Parts: sequence; structure tokens; C-alpha cells
Amino acid sequence: MRPSRQSALALSDTASIYFSAVKIRSWADQLTSESHGEYWTTQWYVWPDAIRRLAHELVFKRGGVIVLIGLQGVGKSSALNATYTDIALKSAEARRKASEGKNADSKYQQIHDILLLKWRRQTELFESLLLGTHEVSHEYLRRYRTRLLELLKPHFLWLDAELGGRPERLNIDWAEKKLGKAAAKNLRKSVWLEMLADVDTILVDTPDYSKTDRRLAAKDLDEIYWLWNYLALSQGKNPNLIITIQKEMSGRHYFFDKMTKIELQPLRPEQMLEAYKLCFNATQPFTEDALLTLAKMSRGIFRRFMRYIALTLDKWLDQHEWEKPVDAEIVKKTITAERMAEDMEPELNELFPKQNDLRLQAVRMLIHLGESGPLNQSQLAEQLEMKPYAVSRTLTKLELHRYVKRKRSGNDKIVSLNSTFEKESSGSPGKVAETNGC
Repeated sequence: MRPSRQSALALSDTASIYFSAVKIRSWADQLTSESHGEYWTTQWYVWPDAIRRLAHELVFKRGGVIVLIGLQGVGKSSALNATYTDIALKSAEARRKASEGKNADSKYQQIHDILLLKWRRQTELFESLLLGTHEVSHEYLRRYRTRLLELLKPHFLWLDAELGGRPERLNIDWAEKKLGKAAAKNLRKSVWLEMLADVDTILVDTPDYSKTDRRLAAKDLDEIYWLWNYLALSQGKNPNLIITIQKEMSGRHYFFDKMTKIELQPLRPEQMLEAYKLCFNATQPFTEDALLTLAKMSRGIFRRFMRYIALTLDKWLDQHEWEKPVDAEIVKKTITAERMAEDMEPELNELFPKQNDLRLQAVRMLIHLGESGPLNQSQLAEQLEMKPYAVSRTLTKLELHRYVKRKRSGNDKIVSLNSTFEKESSGSPGKVAETNGC
């Protein structure tokens, strides 16, 4: 018996939803900015105000040193990629107009040489540049090798003919044997510094450090500080230097006192929802409420938002009920308080060191306040079935680190989430007004 046209269409719609979900699941696995590609920043990146201002100001600033601070996974690398892409595209347009004899019609359309690179220590930096494995533009690597070849020519007049005008044939082992290891290293370093001094802005993306890597982070900052001093005294363009660093590592090095600090705040839930819609033109297979719930649980960390999307889709796909959208109930069953406490461990560790139970209590409070809106402190203790003194003790630490805020109300206090997850009260505690904010 052949299926009816209506049932065939329903089956087709279900299959379409399934394959769309699989595509989104694959997207959610791309947790690093490096895996996104340029399309991410040119089409789908949601610009925080601070980063948009930074991109505009860099065109005119010279010799500035700025540190971009943010929690691990908040989007520091994506912010640098977006800044680089924005300025590079505008500069390319300015170059095109200049080649056609046209004047730039906007103050932002200026030729601005900008370089984005992943930080590597000197022990591995120069070899990675020569071998082409360093995370920097192919054009920069090509220019680096070409310039290195030019400086090698006086030592080996026959070198250019042997390489056939192809500097990629240059072999680091061969050069070190012929010149001597120390001479080869000094040559590579001089070319690297010469090229850095000749750009307008250098964006340096440092790696994410674990709690056990504080000495490593300090050593990297020592080297970057030396580089900044060298560039400031060089005869080049005196470039701007923009550095990313984890918030957990900031404030522990003397170099920070010499920098302008920009803190990359976690995204608001609405911004995360906007980014998802930019990617997929709709909220499917999620309901909008489900995506907002995921965004709030992610606490504005986009990498965590993607990870939670992947986990929720896995659970939904396993249920084989694809005709039903992914709603907030599925989200809450998937992303437990224990899971959130584990992901927030780097943030909450300073508040509750070696106190896993208190970290879990803190996460449950944040989840509950996100769902209910502002509550009296006594109500919060009652609804969470916790002792009032335990609630007060945990809230004191959360308030000190600006996760929540409290306001005196008679003999009690009204507790609400701070910044990213705050909801506006419509009157008495516990009631939430409809608002575009959070």
C-alpha cells in the first residue's frame, strides 16, 4: 500500500529536520575560532561593542599596547580574527582604490598593515616560521622566507641559482650547517623583528593556560614585554600591540600595568540567539525558548553554548522523535547542574577552592535565579531546600565576584543575577517582566 501524499510530505519534512539537525550538530563541534574559517567573522560574527570600537580605533592609533581579557572560551580568538578580517578587508579595498587612482571616500578606508599570529616561544618560533607551520598568514610566511633568502645571498652568492628563485626550497638544517647554528638563529630572529616593526598593528593570540601553567604564562608575558620594548624603540612604524589573555591569568604580571585593558564580557543570551539565527536563518530544530535557556546556562561563553547545543542534539536525536522541536525541557534534562558546575570550575575555583559541594550549590542558585528572576533571599533558601545561613554564605561570595546582587527589602534581601543573566522585575520579587534584555 502506497503512503498518502500527506504522509509522504510529513516523512519528507521529518527527514529534512533530521539532516538539518545533523548539520547543526557538526557545526557545534567546531569549538575553536581556527576551525570556523574566515566566513565566521565576515558573515556570522556578533560584534561586542568594545571590539567594534577597538577595530575602528586601531586604524588611527600608533604604538598602543592593549590587553584583551576574558574568560576561557568567551571568544578572545574570535574577536582578534574579526578585528583582523575587518581591517584587512578595508585595507584591501583602500589598496584597490589607490591602484585605480581613486581617493578613499571614508576615513576608515586607509591602508593599514595588520598581522595576526598565534604566540609561540622563541624555542620553536623561528623554526615554525621557516617550515611554514606557524599560525600566521601565508602571505606573511612567503614574505618572511623571501626576505630571509635576500639576507642569505651575500653569504652564498650561488644560493639563488641553486634554489631556482624558490625560497621554499631553503632548508633550515642546511643553513645552520653552512652558517653555524648561532648565526642562522640570529638571522632568523633579525628578519622576524624587522618585519614586525614594519606593520601597523600586531594581534597576538596567546594560548589558553591551565591553573598549573601560571609560570608558563608569566614567561610568555616576559617575552612579549621584551618584544614590545624592542618595537617601541625600533625605527619602523611603532606598531600597536594587542594581546589576549585569560581573565584567570590577568593581574599577575607587571606588564599589565603598562597596558590599556579591555575586558571581553560574556555575550547576552539575545546575542547568542542572534548568532545562531545568523548561521541557520531560523531557530529549528530548537524552540527559541530552548536556545535562550542554553545561552543562559552557558553564561555567555559561546564555546560552552556550542558544546551544550551538541549535547542536547545528541539526546534529542537518540529519542527518534524528530517531529517534535527541541524544547526547554529537553535542555534542562540534558544540561544538569553537575555538568554546569564542572564547566564553571575555572571560574568558581577561586570562590570555592576545594569545595565541590559549594560550587554545585552556587550553580544551582544561578540556574534557579535565571529561571525565576529576582527572589527574596528567604524564598531562594526555601525553594532550594537549603539552610538560610548556607544560602547567605554562598551568596556573599557570589555577590563579591559580581555573579549576583542583593538589595535590602525590609528584613530580607532581594537577590538577582548580575549583568548577563539579570531579569527586570515587574513588581514583587519572583515575577518577571517581558523584556528584550535579560
